[in-house]
Amino acid sequence: MRALFPSWLLLLLLSLTGRAQTPVLLRPEPLRADPARAASTPTPTHTKASAAQQQLAALALPFFEDFTLPRDGQPSPARWQGRARDYPDGSGGNAQTYGGGGAYVSNRLAVNPLTRGTATLDGLRANGLPYNAVSASSYGATDTLTSLPIDLSGFSAGSQVYLSYALQEGTLAGSPIISGGSTPVGLTLEFLDQSGLWNVVKTYDGAGRTTRFKQQIFPVAAAGYFHAGFRFRFRAAGSQATSRDAFGLDYILLNANRAANDTVFQDIATSRGLSSPLRDFTAMPAGQFAAAGASALSPALNTTINNLASGGNPTPISWLGTARELSTGGGGFGPATWLSGNAPIAAATRQQLIQGDARTAPLPTPGTPRRYRYALALQTNETNPLTLPNDSTYRDLDLTDYYAFDDGSAESFLTLPALSSGPVSYFAYGITLAKNDQVRAVSLAPIFNNIPAAQGGENFQSRSVTVAVWADKNGQPADPPLATATAVLANPLPAGKTFYEVVFATPVAVSGRFYVGYGQVSNGQFLPYGYDLNNAAAAPTLFYNAQGAWSKPALSTPGTIMLRAVMNNNVLAVSAAQTLNASFALYPNPTPAGTTVAVSGPAFGRAALLDVLGRELWQQPIAEAGQPRLRLPASLPGGVYLVRLTLPSGEVATRRLVLE
Repeated sequence: MRALFPSWLLLLLLSLTGRAQTPVLLRPEPLRADPARAASTPTPTHTKASAAQQQLAALALPFFEDFTLPRDGQPSPARWQGRARDYPDGSGGNAQTYGGGGAYVSNRLAVNPLTRGTATLDGLRANGLPYNAVSASSYGATDTLTSLPIDLSGFSAGSQVYLSYALQEGTLAGSPIISGGSTPVGLTLEFLDQSGLWNVVKTYDGAGRTTRFKQQIFPVAAAGYFHAGFRFRFRAAGSQATSRDAFGLDYILLNANRAANDTVFQDIATSRGLSSPLRDFTAMPAGQFAAAGASALSPALNTTINNLASGGNPTPISWLGTARELSTGGGGFGPATWLSGNAPIAAATRQQLIQGDARTAPLPTPGTPRRYRYALALQTNETNPLTLPNDSTYRDLDLTDYYAFDDGSAESFLTLPALSSGPVSYFAYGITLAKNDQVRAVSLAPIFNNIPAAQGGENFQSRSVTVAVWADKNGQPADPPLATATAVLANPLPAGKTFYEVVFATPVAVSGRFYVGYGQVSNGQFLPYGYDLNNAAAAPTLFYNAQGAWSKPALSTPGTIMLRAVMNNNVLAVSAAQTLNASFALYPNPTPAGTTVAVSGPAFGRAALLDVLGRELWQQPIAEAGQPRLRLPASLPGGVYLVRLTLPSGEVATRRLVLE
C-alpha cells in the first residue's frame, strides 16, 4: 500500500502535534513596582506623629521586634528610624547621615515565616517604586532598616549583650542572584559606635537560592558600643530596579544576659494570615452570595502556627475562630464562632495547620454590600507581653460587586507572551454564577515601572488594553466573545490606585459559567499585570488564547492574575467612568486630518491623542492647554484614535476619534 503522506510531511505533522500538546510555560517575574506599598505609605499626619515619637529618649533593653504590627507598611516608628529622603549611602564608615528607608513590613512576601509579619529589604522604595528609574540593570545600595537609638551606657562587655534575628534570603517571588564583582547582592549588619562610625559586623552575599528563616546571633562586646545612642542597622544591596534581590528579617531581639547559643524562644505564634473564607473566591458580589448562601463559604478556612521552642514536653493550647460584621448600616452580625479547639503542640513544630469550616457560622444574605472580619486567636498561656500580639490573625471578607481570586496585592507580575503578528491574544478565567447576572466592567492591576524602553521598561507610556467576556463551550471560552471593550490605561495610575476598571458600553448578560479576561494586540509593547502568590488555592484554571486558539498554560509559580469581573446584579446602571466619558463630545467626528476638532464638555487641563496601542502621538501645546479646540497635526494618517482628556481633579476621560 502506498503511503498517504510523504515521510517528511508525516514527521512535520507529528512534530506540530507534539508542539500543540506542550503547554506554554509562563514565568512570573519580580515586581518592577508595588502599588500596595504606595497605598500603605503614611499620611503627612502620620509622618509628623512618627517624627515626634522619634524625638523621645533612647530606647531601653530589651529591644524586641517580630513585625506583627503594622500589618502592612513601614516598620513601627516606636523602634525604627523613619524613612529618609537621602539615597542609601552604603559606603560604610561614617555613613550615619542615612538613617533608614524602604524596608517593608507585611505577611505577603516571606516563605514560612516564624511569626506573622516580616520585614523585607529589596530594590523598591517605601513608595513601591524602584530605586533606579533609569536602568533596569543597575545594581547597588537598596533598602535599609535602622533602629532608633538604644541606651547601652549602663552596660559593658561583661553584661553579655547579644543581638539575634532570623534571616531569610529570597521571597515567595524568587531568590536573589549570586553576588559578583559588578553586581553586589547581599545584606550587611552594622553597629554604630560612640564616635558615630558604622562598623560592619556581618555581610551575607547573595547565594542564588531561597533559604529558610534561620536565627543569627552576634555579641555587642566592643567598648565603643556601650553609649547612650547605640544603633544597629541592616543594609541591602542588589537590583535597584526590581524586588528580585530580597532579604527577610523576623524575630529580632537585643538584650543583656544572653549567651552565644541563645536562639531558642518559648513562643507559640500564628505564622500567616487566614485563607479566604470563601470556597472559590477571595471576594464575590453580595447579590451572588445571597443566591449561593452558606455553600459559598469555605469548608477549609485555615492558618498555620509555629512552636519556636526546641525541646521539652508538648504545650497544650486552645484556639477560637470568630466572624463579625465591620460594615456600618448592617445588622451588626457577630461575633459568631466558626472554629474552636485545643491540642498539645510539640516543640519545634513548624507550619502546623489549624483549620475550621466557615459554613458553621452562616453570614446574613441581604444582597447588599457587606464587610466581615474573620479572626483566629490562640490561648497559649504565655506570660511575655512582647510575644502576645503574634497569637492572633485575621482576614477581611468583602461582599460588594465583583468576583476576585486575588487579595488585592501583587508579589510578582505576569505578562502575556508577546506576539509579532496575528489577532489579539488573551488571558481568561472562568466563573460559575449562583444566578444570572450582567458583567458591567473588568478590573485590572497593571504594573508600570517607568524605566525607558531601551532599558527594559515601559518608556513612560500609557497602554491600550482590551477586555472581553465569553460564554462557555465544553469547559473553555466560546469564540467569538460576547462583548469587548478597549481602554487606555493611564501611566501612571492615579495616586493610591492599584486597579483600573474598564467598563463595557452595555452590561454583558451572562448565565451559568462564563469567562472574563483581557488582551493586547500583537506587535506592541505588552504591559505586565499583578500576580498574587498568596492565593494560589483560590486560583482557577488560566486560559490563554494565541492565534485564535485556546490553551491552558503551565505556570512555574502557582498564583493568580489580578483580574476581576465587576457585576451589576442585573441592575442597569451607568458607571462614573461612563458618565464622565459621555459628558464630552468631539466635533466633527469623523474629521479630515489636519483640521481643528472642537471639544464640548466640562473643563479639562490637558489633552492628548493616542493610537490604539495607547502610545501618545500628540499633546496639546502648553499655550493652548485646556482650550476646547484641538489643532491636530496634518501628518497623522487616517484611522481610529483615542483623545485623552485629563481633568484638574486628575480624572481621565477618553473619546474615540476617527481621522479620514
